[in-house]
Amino acid sequence: MKKLFALLLSLALVATMTACGSKSDSTGSDSNANAETITSDKPVKWDFVVINSLTHPSSVLCQEFADSIMEKSGGRIEITVRAPGELSYNAADYLVAVGDGSVQMADVGSNCFGVLKAGALPCLPYIASDLDEFDEVMSVVEPTLKEELAEYGAKYLFYYTWPAQSLWTKNKELKSLYDVKGLKIRTINNELSALVQQLGGTPVSLAGSEVPTGLQTGVVDGVITSAYGLGGAGWDDSLNYGLIADCQVIPDYMCMNQAEYDALPEDLQKVIDEVCEEFQAKMCETMFADEDTWRTDLESEGMVLNTVDENESAQVTADMQNYWDSWCEERGGNTAELLEQVRTELNK
Repeated sequence: MKKLFALLLSLALVATMTACGSKSDSTGSDSNANAETITSDKPVKWDFVVINSLTHPSSVLCQEFADSIMEKSGGRIEITVRAPGELSYNAADYLVAVGDGSVQMADVGSNCFGVLKAGALPCLPYIASDLDEFDEVMSVVEPTLKEELAEYGAKYLFYYTWPAQSLWTKNKELKSLYDVKGLKIRTINNELSALVQQLGGTPVSLAGSEVPTGLQTGVVDGVITSAYGLGGAGWDDSLNYGLIADCQVIPDYMCMNQAEYDALPEDLQKVIDEVCEEFQAKMCETMFADEDTWRTDLESEGMVLNTVDENESAQVTADMQNYWDSWCEERGGNTAELLEQVRTELNK
């Protein structure tokens, strides 16, 4: 009886080991089969949500990004660029939506910075005033940013930046940052609101679509944006003066669903990685080059442009540092440590 029991036990162990081996082999076969089923006739199809209308210059670049992936994947990855509101998500929902797979790719902009810590640090006023300084900031922030986005199920792809922000007014010519005192200025984030308050102005939150009417009715006296953003939104017809301040460089973060990326065969992951590297440089350089063009065009069309004096910029930068510290204290995480590293890198 004992011999029979031992024989049955041995047979059971062999069967179990065979089953485990079969499961492992099957997983490998499924992975290979998955790679083989992604073809130009049966492509992976993704939705890519962006933060502006499809005709906006930033969205045009996003479309080029999607087209480049399509081309370099041999048609095996097909990405449809979606404007805000086209799907049932607004820009503030993009990080959660891309993380849970509701959409496969997203341009995560400043609307999502309220839930990020390190990811929002580059928005501190005067922490960076140009692309070179901003790249230094991102070299410090990126490792922590990747971890923050991963907590949502999102894979960080690359960053691009909006050109440095300046002040634009309808009725009052600004020759100094301190001329903002007493004015109502439309801002797009808490960090710029803090700057306006520091200068004696009143920050106003206003949807982009409401800006022209707000300027006409006096709800706001001016806005903070770039010349690039001004022209792209069509607000230049409502404004007469500009003060080139370069007070904030705002990043956007390109993300995709981590599980979607992991499911791709290695050759398609490589395509994604290579196109992302190409477009990080392209989008940053294009936007800053377009900024120079827009400033020139606005001035040629009759807009009066002044530039903040370097000494004044340095003074306002120094004045904002207490705000930087309090911002980090409120955000928590390792933002204070990252800020100290940035200060060391930029000597600020």
